[in-house]
Amino acid sequence: MKIKPECAICIIRQVVDAVNEITKDEKEQFRLIKNTMNVIKDVYGEDAVPAWMGTVVHRYLKRISGNNDPYKKLKDKANKIALQYLDRVREMCNVDDELERLKMKVLATIAGNVIDYGAYSTGIDVEKLIKDTLNGELKIDNSKELLNDLKNRDIKKILYICDNAGEIIFDRILMEEIKKYDKEVVAVVKGKPILNDATLEDAKIAKIDEIAKVITTGSDIIGIILEECSEEFLKEFESADLIIAKGMGNYESLTEYDDRIDKPVYYILKAKCKPVAENIGVKVGDNVLLRR
Repeated sequence: MKIKPECAICIIRQVVDAVNEITKDEKEQFRLIKNTMNVIKDVYGEDAVPAWMGTVVHRYLKRISGNNDPYKKLKDKANKIALQYLDRVREMCNVDDELERLKMKVLATIAGNVIDYGAYSTGIDVEKLIKDTLNGELKIDNSKELLNDLKNRDIKKILYICDNAGEIIFDRILMEEIKKYDKEVVAVVKGKPILNDATLEDAKIAKIDEIAKVITTGSDIIGIILEECSEEFLKEFESADLIIAKGMGNYESLTEYDDRIDKPVYYILKAKCKPVAENIGVKVGDNVLLRR
């Protein structure tokens, strides 16, 4: 997926957000933002992939600021909030119907994504946001196809590419369901901090290592850049029978490899911006379980 002109708004907002986490000194904020704007100018263009453009920009910002993990406090807060709701969300998803249970657990992982709002904002009713998501719908709903793939004995290994801290707590709920179908689950997190993406530390907090093999991309890539991933990741990527990819960054980047991925890929996300929503064919705010 290539960027749209309005993607410039998002990347600049992300830089400002990150800088606000790095320092409260206005003079330093101006310096960091001004210097980073020059990098945005270099990588911004109609052939850019949003997640890859963001990777270059945020790597640069980390380097010139000397702060390798600007979102550390917010990630910790998101994990804490998600853990508070984990048992209630798990209980809400505990329904008898097999397909409905799977769909609910997919929605639960999307509900985990709204933890972002709770971590960044005050006065946000996180519980209401979670309940609204769980009681909502999948605008694109390939849950029947996913259930059939989970029942397919030829599909043995599933590569589960995680997205954010906080959200990864609820990812465990879906991984637990997948394990019921006697599947090997390999969970992927970032090798180094970037934005609020989950790392090994977050996977351990979510206790993902208790139910799945956990590996990293080997880098601080936003989304996936196969050319930059570790040998371990590439080995698991090639040997997996099915891929589940969480969030917009993974959708933006993995779709660039459509011509070389010869296995089912399920994208689970909330379309948070117009360019991604239009690319998928939904509206902003819609929940998506898309098989490609």
